[in-house]
Amino acid sequence: PETIPETVPEVTEAPTTAETEPDEGMSELEMLACVIYQEAGGDECTDLCRYYVGDVVLNRIMNDRFPDNMYDVLTQKYQYGRYYWTGIVWPSRASNPNEAYAVERAYRIAQDLLEGNHSELYGQGYVWQASFIQGKDNIFLCGMYFGR
Repeated sequence: PETIPETVPEVTEAPTTAETEPDEGMSELEMLACVIYQEAGGDECTDLCRYYVGDVVLNRIMNDRFPDNMYDVLTQKYQYGRYYWTGIVWPSRASNPNEAYAVERAYRIAQDLLEGNHSELYGQGYVWQASFIQGKDNIFLCGMYFGR
């Protein structure tokens, strides 16, 4: 496995699960890691796909059609799974010891994105990510479409 930077918390279990109260005070790092894990956490997804997921979130924050902060983007109605109903919570599977590496990868990529290291989607108007085509100029990666 890759070495995780010291600034990324060592994860033995997800900090917040669906069985606990969601925390609106969750750091941007944890929120972004959580959505990256939820959307592209499996080993079948590439790290590039994880960067795409994170950059779509960050692009939405910059886009006038969406809220201007991460919490509101992620909990916007009918976006990002059940976050609208539950708040931002880790999927219960994230607390499985077999998922620790996937959670750590999500944290590492979220940290890298927040430090300014992005995919080619960043700043290019890509605000859609789904299992179906949305918008235009779609890119298909790891079973997901990313569109403008």
